[in-house]
Amino acid sequence: MFTLIFVSLCLLGCNLHVETKCIPQTSEFKKKGDYLLGGLFDVHHVNGTLYSNTPEAVICSSEEFTLSSYRRFQMMRFSIEEINNSTSLLPNVTLGYEIFDHCSDTKNFPSIFRLISVNGSVQPWTESANFSKVIAMVGTYTSTATLAVAPLFMMDLIPMISYGASSSVFSRKQNFPSFLRTVHTNKDVIEIIWKLLEEFKWTWVAFLYIDDDYGRDGLNVFVKKINGTKICMAYSHGLSENTDYSYLIEQMELQKVNVIIVFTTEWTAEGLINSAIQQNVKNKVWIAADAWSLHKELPKKAGIRNIGTVLGVAEPKITIPGFNDFIYSFKAQNQCESEEQDSFCNQMCNCSSLSAEDIITADPSFNFPVYSAVYAVAHALHAVLQCGADSCNKDIKVHPDMILEKLKKSNFTLLNQTVQYDDNGDPKFGPYAIVFWNESGDVEEIGSYTFHPIPIFKINKSKIHWHGNGKARFPSSFTRKGLQHIENYS
Repeated sequence: MFTLIFVSLCLLGCNLHVETKCIPQTSEFKKKGDYLLGGLFDVHHVNGTLYSNTPEAVICSSEEFTLSSYRRFQMMRFSIEEINNSTSLLPNVTLGYEIFDHCSDTKNFPSIFRLISVNGSVQPWTESANFSKVIAMVGTYTSTATLAVAPLFMMDLIPMISYGASSSVFSRKQNFPSFLRTVHTNKDVIEIIWKLLEEFKWTWVAFLYIDDDYGRDGLNVFVKKINGTKICMAYSHGLSENTDYSYLIEQMELQKVNVIIVFTTEWTAEGLINSAIQQNVKNKVWIAADAWSLHKELPKKAGIRNIGTVLGVAEPKITIPGFNDFIYSFKAQNQCESEEQDSFCNQMCNCSSLSAEDIITADPSFNFPVYSAVYAVAHALHAVLQCGADSCNKDIKVHPDMILEKLKKSNFTLLNQTVQYDDNGDPKFGPYAIVFWNESGDVEEIGSYTFHPIPIFKINKSKIHWHGNGKARFPSSFTRKGLQHIENYS
């Protein structure tokens, strides 16, 4: 007989602390409904490595707040409210949600157990008449966090739709049978970066990457992509909270690198770019990956133009009708936060001081992937319940694996995009934009890359104003032959 894993409110030492004395009318993190969706968003972020002598869970609300992730969190809430107000999708059916702040890759397991538990316990590999309280999961954001928790959802084929995990490993269905995503893979992003290098004949480049599953996978994909081409990777280095940026920049100068690919997250990119400004780096071309190319603050930072020109790969800016009104309405309500009687750990934000404008104008990266993930689950449930024009068959017992089968067959239109998945659960929809950080401090779209039905790359070079003396525009005299004289600093 398999051991029951019991889950309680104090699991792994996770407790809520009363932050204020007033009680909100509703919780941001939960909503009752006929069917529940789970959500994992890194509203807060643990900056660095947590060490402890006991297996304690982290209290996320005390960690560093991430505004762009909070916007994505609100996008899930908005999507469900919009669906509940629809008369054509899931008529007379309401969706609910239970969302958690997932700030750590290794210390957020109480919330995971909560989502997959049945009557307070998890019963792996056993036949049961009861099933997980959620019919599908939206999240997580990073590849490392997803690798840590995905096996628990794969165990019972609970659909897990990530809006940000782009590592190649998740395309392996033998390991991740119920994983799908609404964000393009690292392979797709590297393909666009390679097109940029080819377009400008840049053959001598550095590749800086965050030293985690996402970044290392990006490096491996890039190395394979440039193999047999004229492009040479003169230098590569993994970035972390302990990176010596002075040394890193010195090494790139020694290799005479003018084009720097930065395949990392927004918080790591901040450290790199701020150091480059402080160390008076000049005349470089920086190619930003989609995780930080739409950063709201860096393009306006004093001295940013001195370090050179920033180009990037990004999701195109998609206006989602009704979202702004939803945020204004939400912020007009009582924003006091307090421990609720049925609150679970990491369902507190401590961000009531934010204005509606703060949320609306935050970095919109990966918002459409959240929106389309929620709608994909709704359309799958619509099919499972055999919904007609006016009603659905609520007598049908819905199991997560039934939702999974319909998700794989997704084929619906959302904001002029046809949402479909390939056999690996990767998206067959969504173009990407080529962006440029202009002299006004704005992120400007200067091109696009369409993946389906056939790849189409477009760029308007006349929109680029090359900051500095522009020497990085021209191909270096270094060639692949020169690599034999260069040490591997990665």
